[in-house]
Amino acid sequence: MQYSIHRNLNLLKRITSLCNLRLNSGRIIGNLLGARVDTYGSAREPQRAARHSKNVYGGARRQIGRNHRMKLTIAIEGCCHGELDKIYATLQLLEKREGKKIDLLICCGDFQAVRNLDDLETMACPPKYRSMQTFYKYYSGERVAPFPTVFIGGNHEAANHLWELYYGGWAAPNIYFLGFAGAVKFGGLRIAGLSGIYKQHDYMRGHHEKLPYTDNTMRSVYHIRDFEVYRLLQLQQPIDIFLSHDWPAGIARYGNTEQLLSRKAFLRSEIETGTLGSPPAAQLLAELRPAYWFSAHLHTKFAALVEHSPPPQQQQQQQQPRHSGAAAREFAAVRPTGQPSESADADDAVAAAPRLGTSGTTAEHGDGGGGGGGGRGGGTASSSSRGGFSATRFLALDKCLPGREFLQVIEVEAPQLLGEPELQYDEEWLAILRSTHHLTNLDFKHHALPGMGGLRSGPQPEDVVFVRQTLAARGTSRVPDNFVVTAESYNPALGQRHGRMPQRHQRNPQTVALMDMLGLPYNLDHNDARGKGPPGTAPSRPGCVPLSLAAQTQRGRPQPQPQAVAAAAPLPCNPEEIDLGDLDADEADEQQQEREQGQQELGGDRLIGTDGS
Repeated sequence: MQYSIHRNLNLLKRITSLCNLRLNSGRIIGNLLGARVDTYGSAREPQRAARHSKNVYGGARRQIGRNHRMKLTIAIEGCCHGELDKIYATLQLLEKREGKKIDLLICCGDFQAVRNLDDLETMACPPKYRSMQTFYKYYSGERVAPFPTVFIGGNHEAANHLWELYYGGWAAPNIYFLGFAGAVKFGGLRIAGLSGIYKQHDYMRGHHEKLPYTDNTMRSVYHIRDFEVYRLLQLQQPIDIFLSHDWPAGIARYGNTEQLLSRKAFLRSEIETGTLGSPPAAQLLAELRPAYWFSAHLHTKFAALVEHSPPPQQQQQQQQPRHSGAAAREFAAVRPTGQPSESADADDAVAAAPRLGTSGTTAEHGDGGGGGGGGRGGGTASSSSRGGFSATRFLALDKCLPGREFLQVIEVEAPQLLGEPELQYDEEWLAILRSTHHLTNLDFKHHALPGMGGLRSGPQPEDVVFVRQTLAARGTSRVPDNFVVTAESYNPALGQRHGRMPQRHQRNPQTVALMDMLGLPYNLDHNDARGKGPPGTAPSRPGCVPLSLAAQTQRGRPQPQPQAVAAAAPLPCNPEEIDLGDLDADEADEQQQEREQGQQELGGDRLIGTDGS
């Protein structure tokens, strides 16, 4: 499937799979091999929302072709904000009206997996905006998600709950959290994601936040860290779908910028200076080159197309990467000339977009403008030997409110499977978890990562072998249905109005089971030294060479040190949205965190430095 930027019918006939994203009366209308899909989004009126999709057809039957592929229907949702009842009701009505089976729902953050009033105390927003919403019904078993749901975290979450599932796991039956960073497979599709949002002052810190949270750590806990980005950079095989909450830096330059500014005029200064978005996300976009990238956070719909410059090896071979995922077929990367007119839709605007280079900066615009991230580790990390796609289709969606475009239904092709598609472990990601486990940092102070965090060596071979043998012994790579209730669910009948801040993190049996399967010690307890080991130390199992040592021995010389991630200016106030208190005063927060962390560590075995280095 491909977001076409052309209207030429002859060109469309030559493209084997395409999805025309058009702005038509507030809708995105798609065309995939004769099947139309709409963006719709009336959270208050599911019936009206379903009428928006009256042109949807062809999705009820899973047609398996000669290439043994079947179509999966996937719903993408922007910011959930706990409105599961409304989202599920809209999709169920669509299924009923159109006979269109939804195989998977993907949510791009601000999921708000709040189990009870105590969880609500850990969510970063002013108390007057805290609301239980409806997730607790699915957690308690009162309701069951009608189709598999995969989500990442945003900047308004029950942080204590998600920390239990740091490596990913079932937040409720049939609702899977991808983890702070993670990758899974569904129906043969490879889905990866990064939870949280970017803040420069917390990016190079460990996950020092422990219960009870302060006003500052309640916010910093959802700020992404270089460790998770480093782990994702180790992925070698192509990614079909990547998820992030905030947008990759510079992505606004690859779509209809003027149309975006007509809805979000307050973003103009950041777009013009190239500071809108996350530099680490832009780094991952340039290095991983996924087929599709979905985001949320800015509460607006925005489509873009990023064409990647072919790696040197592919330029020589004159071929594009292939794999068994949904986007294995080649994309037609035809770039028309000329600028789009004022009446052109969001996807026509990508015709004038520059290409992203493999080094994490734009190939045609050396300054990058944030487009490639200029990120740490974005250097020449041999992306030429990695998989990836010639173009990435980006789409951001709104939040679940009446009349807002918060849902997109798409059809993609996946390898044929026996029976219904199911959530499966990703072998390469499990191997990466093993290879990087010893680098976990629960300190406030930064621990150096191999190659300054930019080394893309992939998992250790022995860890790949271990994972394959382990999954073979299990007889399946299917993620087990091992959801366990770890906190009392909210009961509205009790009339309770306020909760209390939890005092300590719980060990979730799912996380313990995953660590046991991988032969790794549990390392998420802040009072456990296993999460605070010095950087570069060997893991507790034999036969694994630390990545930092491996980097020094490759070719007999140290690897080049990429540039550090550039600062991203704080987002200005959005006059169109409710202020949920997620805009940090960076310097004040950093100083306050240093004071708090110093007080916490004074009574410990050693004093952890607070210089942020």
